[in-house]
Amino acid sequence: MKVIVFYISFLKVVFANDLFIAEEVSPCDHPLLKLANKKGIKSVPLKDILLYKRLLKKCEREGGKKIVEKIVKNDWNRDFKTSRRMASWTSTHAMCVFVSFGYYFLGKIFAT
Repeated sequence: MKVIVFYISFLKVVFANDLFIAEEVSPCDHPLLKLANKKGIKSVPLKDILLYKRLLKKCEREGGKKIVEKIVKNDWNRDFKTSRRMASWTSTHAMCVFVSFGYYFLGKIFAT
């Protein structure tokens, strides 16, 4: 069974088309990097994560350091805006839980 799984995974790697980057296309113009820039790094499909990391490294080596920094900065800003919205919800949720527990224990005290 182990041999079959190893053989299938080996064939997937050998015959993968997206695993290697084509040389004639600039890595900074790849659609995967454009997707990450537009919709965030979390929008990159799981199957393309390795390709995305290779593209980032290759783009940075070929002089696209500003593009890579822009992608990372946009993602940080997107996460910051999301966390800011959730911070207010968290304190409201904590207050509701505290009041619920307070009413529960007060009811237990006065009921006995």
